Amino acid sequence: MVESIWLFDGRLSRRERYYPTGELDLIVRLDEPSAPFRVVEGQPAAACPPVSLTGLLVAPLVIETPATRSRLLGVRLRPAGALALFGLPQQELTGAAVDLHDVIGGGETRRLTERLAAAGSDEARLRLVQRWIVDRLGDGPRTDPSVAYAVAEIERTGGTTPIAGLIDRVGASPKRFATAFEHQVGVKPKLFSRIVRFRRLAAALPGTEESLSQTALAYGYYDHSHMNADFREFAGVSPRSFLAATPFPESSSLTD
Repeated sequence: MVESIWLFDGRLSRRERYYPTGELDLIVRLDEPSAPFRVVEGQPAAACPPVSLTGLLVAPLVIETPATRSRLLGVRLRPAGALALFGLPQQELTGAAVDLHDVIGGGETRRLTERLAAAGSDEARLRLVQRWIVDRLGDGPRTDPSVAYAVAEIERTGGTTPIAGLIDRVGASPKRFATAFEHQVGVKPKLFSRIVRFRRLAAALPGTEESLSQTALAYGYYDHSHMNADFREFAGVSPRSFLAATPFPESSSLTD
């Protein structure tokens, strides 16, 4: 349910581009912000709240960051974890960065940020957030078993398993299954599969020695053009431009 919990302390690139991964991100600013982070591409321009939840992305999101040092704590969530933590239909969060205050209420958001500020060390902050997650998960809704199975199979096969076959195996009607999947994951199953396939390929591209055409076939694309179309949609750039982009800074993390 939780992919990782991480901390970052340093200077970010002036513009940070985030890509669809099939996961959600909770970001808490631990510093006293001198200037806000701002969304400049991917949704209407707006200042990001100090504690923000970004739903499952379906297109690149570009954040403009202050030139000063930033201290951030983040939690990367799988869709089932987000459903259990926040209890919202996941399509309400898809493609948007929202204030955590609007999701769980101002009182709980304030208590969380105050406890993080008062913690004596980064390790204490990581453990505090881990405990907060465990406590909320205990009371949250659970993913429907048929949806959980489908998500696991899509992840296991890197987004290449046929959706019709999954629906047959869980014994659901296509329409009902698609509705339940979107409610609990945030997007329809075919789009989720495409995002998972893109994420897997994007992670592998920097280390591959094969041509882009060979790589496209190896990761379940019909051809090079098919792969390019997904990169344009999900990354906003071609595979070659993606490879040339500056990598994201590394973060310390605690992974469940």
